[in-house]
Amino acid sequence: MTRELLLLAIAICLPLAAKPPKPDISAVTTERAEFAPGGTIQVSGLAGELNIEGWDRAEVEITVTRSTFRPDTPGEQDLARRQLNAIQVTVARQSPTVLEIRTAFPKRGFRARAAHSRPDVQMDYRIRVPRDSNLSIRHAGGDVVVYDVSGAIEASVGTGDILMQLPEAGLYSLDAHCRFGAVYSEFPVHTAPAPAERLYLRVGAGAITIQKMQRRG
Repeated sequence: MTRELLLLAIAICLPLAAKPPKPDISAVTTERAEFAPGGTIQVSGLAGELNIEGWDRAEVEITVTRSTFRPDTPGEQDLARRQLNAIQVTVARQSPTVLEIRTAFPKRGFRARAAHSRPDVQMDYRIRVPRDSNLSIRHAGGDVVVYDVSGAIEASVGTGDILMQLPEAGLYSLDAHCRFGAVYSEFPVHTAPAPAERLYLRVGAGAITIQKMQRRG
């Protein structure tokens, strides 16, 4: 076989040998809980993209999208869906004024397998809360975005960015620090007495940005 024919044969065979793309497998859940304005919402045990938005309703709505990639075979896709559905996001009322949102992975093996897969399992949280709620956030990894929440906010992120878009008329006592990264604020960075709302923000590796809110729509 000549060199030209050999190269042509290889070019024809390569597309046949290539692996097909892995389809996106997702599981979406939505849960609601009545919750009076002015209370504290604790969000912990999370990894992924976390978005929290204030609204006028006296309830909390949590929509979670879990997604991963698997080969396009029925067995692999069914296994992926069972694994995604096994990631539990629970809502528990600790008291009349404290609501906890927590994520728990299965104890045996799945979290380790998910962490070493390529690409990893992706978690996307969309949480809507009464506008004047207080927030306490413990986030392992991923970005945290808070929009139009006027209460006190305490948030820590291991790896990822914090973006706060807050009402311009608010008065805030801001304490923000990144171990590896930068802090930018359109509000004065200082400790203010009451009735200023306390913003205590910490990031291990990433950035903190606090902006004056731009109305959507």
